[in-house]
Amino acid sequence: MTTTYDHFSLTTPRKQGIHEQYYRTRRFLQLARRCKKTRSRFTNLIAAVYPARAIVELMLEAAEKQELRPFCNKDAKKSRDDFEEMLAPILPHYYLIEKIRIHDFHRFGCIPPNSKRREAFLGGPIKLIAKKGTAALQGTSKGYEIVLTGNSHAKEQRPLYMDDGRFFEEESKKLLSLEEILSDFLGAVPNAIAEFERLSAVKQVNAADATTPSETTSPNSTE
Repeated sequence: MTTTYDHFSLTTPRKQGIHEQYYRTRRFLQLARRCKKTRSRFTNLIAAVYPARAIVELMLEAAEKQELRPFCNKDAKKSRDDFEEMLAPILPHYYLIEKIRIHDFHRFGCIPPNSKRREAFLGGPIKLIAKKGTAALQGTSKGYEIVLTGNSHAKEQRPLYMDDGRFFEEESKKLLSLEEILSDFLGAVPNAIAEFERLSAVKQVNAADATTPSETTSPNSTE
């Protein structure tokens, strides 16, 4: 069932933007499901990743801008990090979507699966440092693994592994299709939006009072 909404019924530009990104993500996913060609399907799915991540970024920015009273802090980065720690468990594949977007936009780009052969791709950077032992990386049927012995170690910066159009998720240790990732994520977005709007409704305080506990006024009260 398709959910409709009215931008102008929402109280702030930020909330309007979050709902708009939610609508776009669902729309791209719907378009992908109608596609018969693998390339067209993938194009719409990867396009859906951008507004999906934008939903999160708009919420994180609200925390950083001290718009969410329970997370207000003189350190804006801590406000953002604390809110993200609460938000991430609500949204399935939170960190995987973040990595896909980073690799597609900032690094090599994510390409559709090849219908003629199976292809695997690992995007780094990953730095392997061997010290009195071995530092090696190997692909497996379930993704990839780093093998270290002795005092060897590895430095990873959000690596992304793709195998025949599926993406490896470190948390679940599974290869997932983009459709699975986006479907699961979108299923949880309404709860994330509801929680964000609940936090937004808490009476705001000025920056000087941001770290001082004070009495909370109900959003329905009259001052």
